[in-house]
Amino acid sequence: MVHLNRALREGGTIGICAPSGYLPVPEKLPLAVSRLQSHGYKVVVAPSVLAQEGYFAGSTESRLSDFHQLVANPDIDLIMAARGGFGLSHLLPHIDWKACAKSQKLFCGFSDFTALHLALYSQTGQISLAGPMAVTDFAGSDESALHAEHFWALVSGQRSAEHIYPEWQSDQAHQPKKIEGTLWGGNLSLVTHLMGTPWFPQIEGGLLFLEDIGEAPYRIERMLMQLDLSGVLAKQSAIILGAFTGCEPPEGAVAQYHLSEVITGLRKRFAGPVISGLPFGHIKEKFTLPFGAPATLRIDGLNCRLSVEIALQ
Repeated sequence: MVHLNRALREGGTIGICAPSGYLPVPEKLPLAVSRLQSHGYKVVVAPSVLAQEGYFAGSTESRLSDFHQLVANPDIDLIMAARGGFGLSHLLPHIDWKACAKSQKLFCGFSDFTALHLALYSQTGQISLAGPMAVTDFAGSDESALHAEHFWALVSGQRSAEHIYPEWQSDQAHQPKKIEGTLWGGNLSLVTHLMGTPWFPQIEGGLLFLEDIGEAPYRIERMLMQLDLSGVLAKQSAIILGAFTGCEPPEGAVAQYHLSEVITGLRKRFAGPVISGLPFGHIKEKFTLPFGAPATLRIDGLNCRLSVEIALQ
């Protein structure tokens, strides 16, 4: 079931919370708020966003309270993570999923926020947005060109029938093909982290997109093998690889196992196409991808194009 979400209309409100790691440079938060306001939106910052308890942005209880306050606020249309890191999975058993679905709000973020996407879809079937985060993506000296062209148009409901993304190129050519399926995925570490839990959705015929940061290739191989051996990959129609930032062999390692070798092995094991180069992940210029939306992947040689169907009201 595809649930309709409310659009972020002109003059609407964005709520910011920090459900994962603390903000190491807190002075970036007002810069992000100012940038979001410059697009004509109001911004509500949850009370504990700048808190710190060890690695986390406050205790589990305070982060959960912040999140629920934003969910309960009827004026807020979109809830956006301030940054990623780790820690959102601590909240999953305690989140009021029925309230999240009833609110019909948009939830946006990537990296550790993948946990929210997976859990929200598994518990409610509601679409969420694998996309930018407040401090990570809106506190810099300039803004991603893709945000201007795609993120804002997508969340505002300007493109409510079919959203078509720019074409990109994979590293391997394929015969012309059109593949339809549910778009889902996110950070590879988080996807494998939630396998076997109630927060992991059971999706068949999906278009699984994956990215990661700072993981050695052999660890990426291990996580992909976990998805393979568990049967998750066999149920998918295509695997779409985004950016694997800083995923180089450890310096001084005896065996220099590279990411290209990991991808070669994945292609040998997976029956469907494995597409690389998706502009998504820990990079500035990234697509905003509706997690759980019906999508179409078109491949022709090296050229790839993705379109999604999402209706915002």
